[in-house]
Amino acid sequence: MDFKQLRYFMAVVEEGSISAAAISLPLAQPALTRQLQLLEESVGASLLHRSRRGVTLTAAGEAFHRDVGRLLNQFEQAKRNAQRVSEGQMGQLRLGVTVMHLWVPRITQLLNDFRHQYPAVTLKVISLLSGPQIEALRRDQLDAGILFFPPEDDPGLCYHPLYEDRLVLVARAGSRLAQQPPRRLAALNGEDFIWFDRSATPTYHDRLIHAFQRAGFTPHVVQEGTDNATMLCLVAAGMGCTILPEMTMAGAPAGVVSHPLEDLDMALPLMLVWRRDASLPAVHRLIDVAESWDLRS
Repeated sequence: MDFKQLRYFMAVVEEGSISAAAISLPLAQPALTRQLQLLEESVGASLLHRSRRGVTLTAAGEAFHRDVGRLLNQFEQAKRNAQRVSEGQMGQLRLGVTVMHLWVPRITQLLNDFRHQYPAVTLKVISLLSGPQIEALRRDQLDAGILFFPPEDDPGLCYHPLYEDRLVLVARAGSRLAQQPPRRLAALNGEDFIWFDRSATPTYHDRLIHAFQRAGFTPHVVQEGTDNATMLCLVAAGMGCTILPEMTMAGAPAGVVSHPLEDLDMALPLMLVWRRDASLPAVHRLIDVAESWDLRS
């Protein structure tokens, strides 16, 4: 039994005779008769009453006709779904992003535009820092990621710039640093500083440290936070000051302020990153949306 025989059966029922069905298919009548016989043998029951006036369904044929109708409809839907997945119109896209990035209007614009253009694609957003996102991409646990500083020496990854942020000093409102903000990084020497563990985002960490060293600043680390949100809360609690991307202030708790520093001019390019060998069509549709307009403008 195959789908071809099922379609022959449905055509015969619809036309009411084997000869009429043979013409509509088209197929030679003896070949159609033989296919119907093979189908009945496969089913193990007589499906059609044959007479000079045409064909009618047996009791078994009635039940078989109902089920085959549903089966063929499901098969056609399965084909349409497969085609839509292959075109990136359907399926699931696993996207890595930090919670803070979801507050950036340019990034929400990207995600909203993608959802508008491809509503049948389920966007599974997974909250991860930049370092773990890279590892998840390499292990095929993510389809794409939004992060700072993807490794430039990894030929297996591709990226597209989405947004460029800057670094700012973050301090508790009412503190001396907030009331008399310094102009340069070196003025922060000796201040209680909140930092993060290098293992979370090594490339980002190292670039910041190099920027600090060039400016003559050595952080006096008194507390570490696991992510930007935690670091903001520690600043709000009066544990110290820190340096963070300016966009994080969109989600800052009450009592936290930020100030730019003249010599803290390191650009923070936020990138859409994906595997060079990515085969999921939905990934390429997301890339198309990102490349269709300039998110940095």
